[in-house]
Amino acid sequence: MSNAVDANARRREIGQERRERTRRRLLAAAARVVAEMGENKATIDDFIQAAEVARGTFYNYYTTRDELIADLWVQVGRNPMQEIQRASATLADPAERLCAMIRLVLRRAADDPTWGWLVYALSADRDSVNDDLLTYPGPDLMIGRQTGRLQFEDLTTATDLLVGAVRAALRGQLDEGRAPSHGTDLCVMLMRALGLDGSEAQRLSQRPLPE
Repeated sequence: MSNAVDANARRREIGQERRERTRRRLLAAAARVVAEMGENKATIDDFIQAAEVARGTFYNYYTTRDELIADLWVQVGRNPMQEIQRASATLADPAERLCAMIRLVLRRAADDPTWGWLVYALSADRDSVNDDLLTYPGPDLMIGRQTGRLQFEDLTTATDLLVGAVRAALRGQLDEGRAPSHGTDLCVMLMRALGLDGSEAQRLSQRPLPE
């Protein structure tokens, strides 16, 4: 009797593991599809084709496209982004916070390309971007300008500069790969564009990252 119970429990465990692998496969495929096509254009058929699963398999997990997108951010995107934001918030200098965010996002994307593709996709449209991404980089830019730490004329332009540069860096890293120094080099260029001199931009971009 005990052996039969153990066997049934093991079968259930194997079934749960298989189900979780399939769900992760769907999420990974969806992240790439959303990145390539954009959140609004991606369809259930695109997700099915990318994951190489049957339509019925998709509906075993999700009833709508939007349900998958929401689960994609919850399961893959939200926690790492919130961890990066909390770590960067421990720094007192707004310029250093911006640098830390850039470097941590690129490092995380290198370690977890699925996450990187998702952030790339959901940061595409500033009007409909996920709420968890809205805190970057506007508040630190405003604080930096108010305190004289950063210099720029228009907040929207400065925001576009940073968001656009990070998205381009993410795409290049995920598609083609980049040197380990790419994040640091990018921060130097962006900080110089925001009014810091070369030596100060280098110093900030090479400081140890918060954990």
